[in-house]
Amino acid sequence: MNENPDSTRYLEPNDIARRFGAKPGFQLIDFTQVALPVFVVPIDAIVIASKPLQLVDEFLLRSIAEGLNTLEAVAGFLGLENVFVKKRLGELIGQDLLAYGPGEDGSPKAALTTKGTDALKKALVVQPKRESFTLAIDGITRQALTTRPGRMLAVRDVRAFGLLEIRAFPEDKAPEFSEISQMDLTAALANGPKKDKNIQRVMSLVHTGRRLRRYREATMLIFRAERGRQIHVEFFIDGRPSPTLNDAFSRHDGVKALHIPEQVEASITRTEHEIKSVLPGLVDGKESKQAVTLRPKLQPFVNRVGLLESKIEEKEISIDESGSRVEIESLKVEVAKLQADKLKAENELNSVEIRLLEVHEHRPLFLRSLREARRRLLIISPWIRDYVLNPGRLDSIKKTVERGVDVFIGYGIGEDNKPGRDKGLNAIKYLEHLATKHTNLHFHEFGDTHVKILLMDDTYAVMGSFNWLSFEGSSNRDFREELSWRINKKEEIEELFQRFFRKFPE
Repeated sequence: MNENPDSTRYLEPNDIARRFGAKPGFQLIDFTQVALPVFVVPIDAIVIASKPLQLVDEFLLRSIAEGLNTLEAVAGFLGLENVFVKKRLGELIGQDLLAYGPGEDGSPKAALTTKGTDALKKALVVQPKRESFTLAIDGITRQALTTRPGRMLAVRDVRAFGLLEIRAFPEDKAPEFSEISQMDLTAALANGPKKDKNIQRVMSLVHTGRRLRRYREATMLIFRAERGRQIHVEFFIDGRPSPTLNDAFSRHDGVKALHIPEQVEASITRTEHEIKSVLPGLVDGKESKQAVTLRPKLQPFVNRVGLLESKIEEKEISIDESGSRVEIESLKVEVAKLQADKLKAENELNSVEIRLLEVHEHRPLFLRSLREARRRLLIISPWIRDYVLNPGRLDSIKKTVERGVDVFIGYGIGEDNKPGRDKGLNAIKYLEHLATKHTNLHFHEFGDTHVKILLMDDTYAVMGSFNWLSFEGSSNRDFREELSWRINKKEEIEELFQRFFRKFPE
């Protein structure tokens, strides 16, 4: 696995959160996929186009035009190696810019063809001309992008992918003619249309066409200071950090503009209230206060487990793709060592009876619970969504049930009448049918639950804000602090299980 943070390998949002979530003095409290605003603008400008000839080829043709018509004469005059000049002359002959053949004395001579003479004349005269091109301008940094407009997302894509739309700054407006005219358009085209149109320099802006709003997909990490309530935001595009975007967002006071602090505070209050309704002493208890103190110290172990899990996944993919028995055996040895290292790091974490779960630990823990449960698995979630309980995850639940694990799934907070909302109807139908075939699957609609619980065997119980069956990121979600306690004390795990076990019909 490439561990370079600047790797271009695609990273899932959870991978980005796990890799970049450790920030001194801050805790990662939330992350989500977002759509960043971009304005695509058709532009007409007066430009200087680059010469059609490379500079070295121009000098070769000019030298030959002045009568230096042998390989040795041209190379000596220009101070270039014979081998290099011979190669370039061959290219020019292939383009029909040069002819090469016996001269009057019978020795090889070079001469310009008609096409070569015309090309040299054009290279000597460069005039401004009007040119059209398309520019993509970031709606937050207000700078031109090197990304081609064809890679942008339309509004319908943003909605279809469930991305959270971030507004443009300032005032969510497209750039006007005056703003664009002050940009360094020559630099803006350095890695874009210049390659196609050979634009050497943009002299002046003439006209701008209809501006189209488009979007770039990015991952947004939200941090809260360990002391106080300061919120800090960072963006990652194609898995890579974007300091320029972070600075611009901060400069425009984006945290305040998006009402992130208020939403985070409301989520903390809501979560604490829900937990107190089930375990009154958990939030304000001595062990919970210790968990808050220990959280920064446990972060290296959390990060190490995540990194090792990524490495193991990478090696297992390599095993599946390898056709060499020797390589497969070698990879299996590496996987075994990585798993041993991961177990050691996990044991350090599990030795803590109550700890706060990091935001990026939730979804991997859910999937791991489905794989590793041996006796019982309890999942309580107010809502079910089909895009979360997709066919792959439903199949994982089925396999867990077929292993003989007693699976208890309780859901339902009341009637959800909002039109167009994903109500998890396909997943509910699937689980209801599965429950008729397996008596060890207990699937029940509570209708009044606010709590979110994941409990596996006697190993752990997690209680907090994470909606296990409905949350994966959403375009209409609020920002929040994922606040969950992982409990490793067997007596408290059993007490919690018995409390909700009684809510399921016999």
